[in-house]
Amino acid sequence: MITLMVMAVVLIVGLCVLAYTLAVYALPFLLTVEAARLAYASGSGLIGAGLVGLVAAVAAYGLLVVLFITVRPRILRLAVALVVAAPVVAPKSPDISHGAAWAAMNSRGERYPSARCG
Repeated sequence: MITLMVMAVVLIVGLCVLAYTLAVYALPFLLTVEAARLAYASGSGLIGAGLVGLVAAVAAYGLLVVLFITVRPRILRLAVALVVAAPVVAPKSPDISHGAAWAAMNSRGERYPSARCG
């Protein structure tokens, strides 16, 4: 039982680290998609929307890199990281925790899949 709890905690921490890492790239990607959708809806066409999305992605990622390079105090770097990652990671954290716990255990609190039949 202890092994199962340790495994679940390690899995949850690992998935949260993965979600945070992907959040750094997800925010510019989501901004790109939304900018391209807005440009396409305003009538700029498919190529124009793609160019607007590309510019938005480069600007968002470039701003993130410039902020990390220019900001020296660690507390401000942490604040920048939280501003970037919080909108992406925060809504997903309960889903990540629930999914990891479900993958580790079934309804009887045993390892999943159960070694017993029935």
